Amino acid sequence: METSEAQLHEQLQGKKPVPSLKFSTEPFQKKEQFDAWCDFTTTMSDLKSVAPVTEGFRGRVTSYHLDRLLLTNFELSPMSFTFTKEIVRKSNFDHWCLSIATKGSALSQSDTGSFRATPGKLVLHSYAKPFVGAMDDISYAGLFFSRDDFWDIADALDQNEHQEVSGPMSSIVGDFILSLNNRIDSLTRTESIAVSEAFGHLVRAMVRQTPDALEEAKAPIAAAQFDRARRFIANNLKSPNLSPEMICAGLGISRRQLYYLFGRHGGVVNFIRNRRLAACYNALTRGDEKKLVSSVAYEFGFTNSSTFCRQFQSRYGFSPTEARSAWLSRQKLPGEENGTLSDWLGWLSDA
Repeated sequence: METSEAQLHEQLQGKKPVPSLKFSTEPFQKKEQFDAWCDFTTTMSDLKSVAPVTEGFRGRVTSYHLDRLLLTNFELSPMSFTFTKEIVRKSNFDHWCLSIATKGSALSQSDTGSFRATPGKLVLHSYAKPFVGAMDDISYAGLFFSRDDFWDIADALDQNEHQEVSGPMSSIVGDFILSLNNRIDSLTRTESIAVSEAFGHLVRAMVRQTPDALEEAKAPIAAAQFDRARRFIANNLKSPNLSPEMICAGLGISRRQLYYLFGRHGGVVNFIRNRRLAACYNALTRGDEKKLVSSVAYEFGFTNSSTFCRQFQSRYGFSPTEARSAWLSRQKLPGEENGTLSDWLGWLSDA
């Protein structure tokens, strides 16, 4: 069956990157930077810089349109803000926003609640009501979503607005936002539709906590938990105590859930070993040439040199010593001449 021109156009549109909007005060003179930021955010709130405007103001924002969501990254110098009744009336902007800071802090208060946003904490705020607050050299990511799209849980969201979101699902939603933020530049328009749907399932599961809601959110929950576990492993790769028990304790999940998350990756123990082997590979072929192979292995948790060499040989098809020698002599690694594209891609993903 031939693909029509209209269908082909639709497919190509779907593969395009998601639409984005960027603004920064950096191109402006220091004395003009805060005014430039105020002009850009004129309908959002009344702002006041903490430092004299002549000292400059760092304001940077990138927004991505994800089907029915808007992911926005902010980097801001210290300032105070007021979202007044007049702004609410004029803006006709009644969206909610779930945000999580990666640096700095913010304080905010409304008639219904207050919160202190610090790195790692998920907060929910509504733009349907006035609020005031202050930011202190903050970077954060926020997902804006409309009241119309979440009318079925509007009452529950309103009851929890303008406060820190707690509970096990809150950390999963926060991980989802951070993971999305890390991958946003490679996301296509077609993929953004799936992201929007996954977010909807997660938020409803977070609010409702019913079996049906949790079942619908099972796939995005697992994806967010896996990404969180993968980051935990990467951050603790050199720890001699890295183990399933350590991961479960650090993430607050059961061994059963951990094994489920890594089932498709050959198990969590196998995943840790492969990541450690990849780290050793990088160190041997790009690192300090004076460091002994055994020292590199020990640094990444291999306490038995013979076991390390055997596992390295099995994984890459050549020994750690051969990898080091090839790098030092700038020669090709064993098997390169006869390797397939899959082999090369495998090395790339392991590196």
